[in-house]
Amino acid sequence: MLDVDVEPVVSLARAIVPSWARELAPSVPESRVVGLSDGACVVLESSRGTDAGVAMAVVPCASRLSPSSFRSCVAEVYALVREGLRECGFASPVRMWNFLPGIHDCMGHELDRYRVFNLGRYDAFAGWFGVGGPEAIVPVLPAASAVGHQGDFLVVTALGLKAPGSPVENPRQTPAFAYSTAHGPRPPCFARATVAQLPAGPRLLVSGTASIRGEDSVHAGSLPRQLAETIENIERLAQSVLGQERFELSGIESARVYFPRSSDRGLLASSLSARLPQTASVEFFPAWICRRELLVEIEATLAPSAC
Repeated sequence: MLDVDVEPVVSLARAIVPSWARELAPSVPESRVVGLSDGACVVLESSRGTDAGVAMAVVPCASRLSPSSFRSCVAEVYALVREGLRECGFASPVRMWNFLPGIHDCMGHELDRYRVFNLGRYDAFAGWFGVGGPEAIVPVLPAASAVGHQGDFLVVTALGLKAPGSPVENPRQTPAFAYSTAHGPRPPCFARATVAQLPAGPRLLVSGTASIRGEDSVHAGSLPRQLAETIENIERLAQSVLGQERFELSGIESARVYFPRSSDRGLLASSLSARLPQTASVEFFPAWICRRELLVEIEATLAPSAC
């Protein structure tokens, strides 16, 4: 069904899933190839652990798809990932990762590939959770990240649990699902964070977070100010959790830092070493952020603070 050798592609895709998520589902992955409606093919892979499952879909050569094919591909891939989680026995997605080829490539009608991706993702969630506009899908949206990478393949990965998480929003930011059409005909559908019951206990799973206030990018051209804004957004997000658990920056266990300019890694590493706990596991991942003007994006997992 595929005219390319998919094993190198799938191996690369496995490597870009955060290590903490892979460790929750350590079984030998089960894979199969599925044909999509427009003739493209996807490799669907799933693995499981005692308390969680991971489903990953990889679409080779996704950068060659037309806008309409890419949109339908994303919607079908999301449905397959959901099916993979169900087969694992962990049907509730609490965290998702999306890696897009050529995320800023223009696909016509003033839409870049990220905005076309958002069309397909919206279609998928409307199908999952019922039609009726964003209000119908908001209560169950998972935390997520979506960045661009150098390959030509699309990767969609989900961490699933038996019970859904509790979405959390940041009062400093417009919820992504409520963005205006200035950011595309359909909004990016994800929660800013999710509180999920992982095997080690409750954790705050923070989505990819950047220098955005309201729905607008701020501090264009200044990496130090964008980084400070990003950290403040994560801090306010942690403070916004309602319930028994209290979360603070000091509870960060792991973080992944996405950045498009390789020359910025040194500044990011030195700046974050002064802001994040020394015990935090921090990964630096070269990637393009969803908006060209953004120079850094950070996702994280936080343990609750001791009361």
